[in-house]
Amino acid sequence: MDASHDQASIRKGRFLREQVYKNLKSSILNQTLPQNKRLVEEKLARELGTSRTPVREAIQKLEKEGLIHKLSKGGYAVSAITDEDIEEIFGIRGILEGYAAYLATIRITDEDIRSLEEIVDREEVCLKRGEIEECIRLNTEFHDRLYRTAQSAKLYSIINDLRDYIYRYRIIILRYEGMVEVSIKDHREMIVLMKSKRAGKVERLVRKHITRGKTIIKKKIKREVLKHGTGKKSSSRG
Repeated sequence: MDASHDQASIRKGRFLREQVYKNLKSSILNQTLPQNKRLVEEKLARELGTSRTPVREAIQKLEKEGLIHKLSKGGYAVSAITDEDIEEIFGIRGILEGYAAYLATIRITDEDIRSLEEIVDREEVCLKRGEIEECIRLNTEFHDRLYRTAQSAKLYSIINDLRDYIYRYRIIILRYEGMVEVSIKDHREMIVLMKSKRAGKVERLVRKHITRGKTIIKKKIKREVLKHGTGKKSSSRG
């Protein structure tokens, strides 16, 4: 009985730590906790309805992932997105996702085409309803389906390792006025080209899609710097 109670307590503790970690991570990726926001353990614990221990463990884990960084005077803050981060991540994305799109075009089936078209149909419905957050989720679903269609486990795994960076940037891009419409248009064009097996054109379109996103993020960050009157950069990756 005591052993059973101990095991239940351990499972409950693990679940709580995982939930705190997921909540904090989601808040960072969704911009609820903005860049350079100082994280106060006691305040976060109070907001999450838990003790400081799982919060501290979550912070340590997020630091290793590069989403937060230590402050010189103690404590932690959400890592800012720097020009170096943007150039590096979008450069990598252009190569990996362009190649994934190329392979997907060669290997795509009628079922894959239907799945991609169904996702874009749902994107358009959500756009008409003004459901931007759902559009972002569907955008992620579209790209994930595209990566899987490439039928390369190694390539999918490498792209998946960047999922947090990609998602964080995707949210910034798609919340920018008019970008959901542009993204949906690109998705429709990708499908048309994939049906015709024009792999090279699909690869170039995906790279153009990614480059446009990079430009939007740089523009948004520049506006934030001008708005807050600071050009300070974080050395940590965001």
